[in-house]
Amino acid sequence: MTFDITHFTQATLKLETQIQYQGKSATEVFETLGDPELIPQWYLLAKAVHLHEDQGGDSDQADFTVEFTFFGEVNEEILHWDPPRRYVYQASGPGFPIKDYVACIEIEEHSPTTGTMSWRIYCDQIDGAHYAKVLPVMLPAINEASMERLAPLIGGTQCSVRSYF
Repeated sequence: MTFDITHFTQATLKLETQIQYQGKSATEVFETLGDPELIPQWYLLAKAVHLHEDQGGDSDQADFTVEFTFFGEVNEEILHWDPPRRYVYQASGPGFPIKDYVACIEIEEHSPTTGTMSWRIYCDQIDGAHYAKVLPVMLPAINEASMERLAPLIGGTQCSVRSYF
């Protein structure tokens, strides 16, 4: 069964990263990706994470704010939480130039200890001419470097980044 992202966004797929992993279960990989406090360990621009209290929704995961170099504070809201398969979130903030950012992180299990982690970013609206020129060049490089930092945490053996900007 294919997951339908259009329930959460109509925006275009702009960036897709994948890590092939081994020696970890899908649950272990999901727990690493689903733990906001680990983001500064692997995402290049993340400086700190501030967790919000769960507002009583049906998600096991509370929303949070990430302090980024260049973008300031960015709120990340969980839209869909389905461990250990996937989660969908949207990101927004006053200094964040992508105004319709939605991302999906998925874990595809190939065996009990191998699989593929995919992170797909969807967006169409980038504020400001400068960011509209810079982000299509900057984000793929930053995400590729970040995936190289994430790979050892999840048993990654191979990383790939595809940009559709």
